[in-house]
Amino acid sequence: MWSKLAWDVDVFRDIQVCYPDEDQPLAYAAINVCIAAASLRDWVKAALEAEAKKAGKIWRDEAFYRSVDAAIPELLSCVAIANTAKHANFRERGWIDGEVVMAYEEGDEDVPPGYVLYHMVAGRQSLGFAVSRFDALCRNWWAFLEANGLDDGQAKMPRWRTNKLNRIFGHHRMTPPS
Repeated sequence: MWSKLAWDVDVFRDIQVCYPDEDQPLAYAAINVCIAAASLRDWVKAALEAEAKKAGKIWRDEAFYRSVDAAIPELLSCVAIANTAKHANFRERGWIDGEVVMAYEEGDEDVPPGYVLYHMVAGRQSLGFAVSRFDALCRNWWAFLEANGLDDGQAKMPRWRTNKLNRIFGHHRMTPPS
């Protein structure tokens, strides 16, 4: 599930870099990232809850949500966006008055022009809700998975990303299928 999230973030990055004038693909890619992040939360909840019950421990949903929200601050907005996209049912459990806005930004000598997603809370504009925030989402999720023993000993970088980097930098030896 984490690899799916990393894949969707990579797709978002590619669209933002390669097609900066296209708002719809960028918006759809951002929604996919949010759905993957919310789905990962649901999967982790189910896994940890089953583990706790198997060990005879009492499970508390709210304690889980507090811990995951504290460890992954980008998740609250992603869950709200995912619920809205999947069910047209916006539920703001921790993202009170949250809003996502897409705006076209003029470029300068450091940044090319293009569309940027902004996460707004109670009318205050935050930093661009884009690649850097989605990268932080992935890093924070990975740390949470490791802390809870759900990384299954896997490498942090998925095989598909290693293959992509090998293609970009001229190493044509692909990772064999497992």
